[in-house]
Amino acid sequence: MSFIVEFELSTPILRETATAASKLTIEQVYRSERGATKLVFWAYGDDLESVAAALEADDSIAEFTALEELPERRLYSAALTDWGAGLLTHPAAAANDISFLDITVTDDTAIRARVPSREALQAYRESCREREIPFRLQRIFQEPEPGASRYGVSERQREALLAALEAGYFDVPRDATLAEIAEGLDISDQALSARLRRGQATLLRNTVAADDPT
Repeated sequence: MSFIVEFELSTPILRETATAASKLTIEQVYRSERGATKLVFWAYGDDLESVAAALEADDSIAEFTALEELPERRLYSAALTDWGAGLLTHPAAAANDISFLDITVTDDTAIRARVPSREALQAYRESCREREIPFRLQRIFQEPEPGASRYGVSERQREALLAALEAGYFDVPRDATLAEIAEGLDISDQALSARLRRGQATLLRNTVAADDPT
């Protein structure tokens, strides 16, 4: 099963532009019919004209076009220079079946990606090293199943955990027994015990364990 990885890159791509914006969020990375590597991104900030000036001075950008303008953000399409395209890590990610889910550029580039295996992640990190782009791992956690909460627990596990918490099952000493909680949920003691164990294990993997980069 794939997992989600959050990491940061220190890349010069759009760095000059990011200094003039509060943040940049990259919507799309693609290669045009003419072979240019292009980005579509939102630039956020109070002074959008300074962002346009920064784009003009950005060594990683060959040309750009404003596609849409809103009060506090502007959508751009920009073609990378050959130098900028050579530093792009997106091809290495695609080669390892890594999908970028979110890309935000501020001082550094924060990426949230779906990764098929630890081997794929290692290969991508090696590609960053070869380009001399620092890679800092932030979090690794298992991708939640469909219908799961942001911590990965299923709806039934969440229901069981909350019922146990509210009944005082986790208090010391306990204010409720497993049988009492199971009766309230109309399930067996064994089913409740299994849901609680799986739910607690998932919470630990996606919270406490996820904060440990090792």
